Amino acid sequence: MHGTGDYEVGVSRLSGEDHDYDYSYGPPYSSYLTVTHLHPPMLMMPIPKSAPDEVREGVMRASRVLFADPGLAATALRATVERFLTSAGISATQPTGQFRTAHERINEWRDADLTRPPIADLFFAVKWLGNAGTHEDSDLTTIEVLDGARVLDEAFHRLFLGPDIDAHAKTINAAKGPSRLP
Repeated sequence: MHGTGDYEVGVSRLSGEDHDYDYSYGPPYSSYLTVTHLHPPMLMMPIPKSAPDEVREGVMRASRVLFADPGLAATALRATVERFLTSAGISATQPTGQFRTAHERINEWRDADLTRPPIADLFFAVKWLGNAGTHEDSDLTTIEVLDGARVLDEAFHRLFLGPDIDAHAKTINAAKGPSRLP
């Protein structure tokens, strides 16, 4: 892995009255590195194997710009939600050819199945972070974007892994112990 970033030396963040330090020689200094790019990119969230390729590409896209431009990464996560909706059959355009809003599309997906509202709420959270990242005065931090990735990861976990885990639990319950069927 290769990384680039900004390096600086400054007054230690640990300096202050509540720390034992002999200030007769001046304040302590520390070195700081702020990562701006990693190659290959570090995935910001795991991608379930059963997720559509469009979702995988969306997460990769967000991961590539996470450190260089957190706002753009948040926007890419929002686009990942839209990629998922398209793969789930929720049209990106109206019959007139105009694009539909992510909000409208999430609502349509949510309303198609009574089990979906909790997952739709997770999608809405990612959408709102993506909206915040889109604006020219975006001040989203890398940590805030990673928090959005954590929310999206939970949504995809429920969608793609939850049913598999539920089915596996049923086999264990039916066997009243470990399921040793191939």
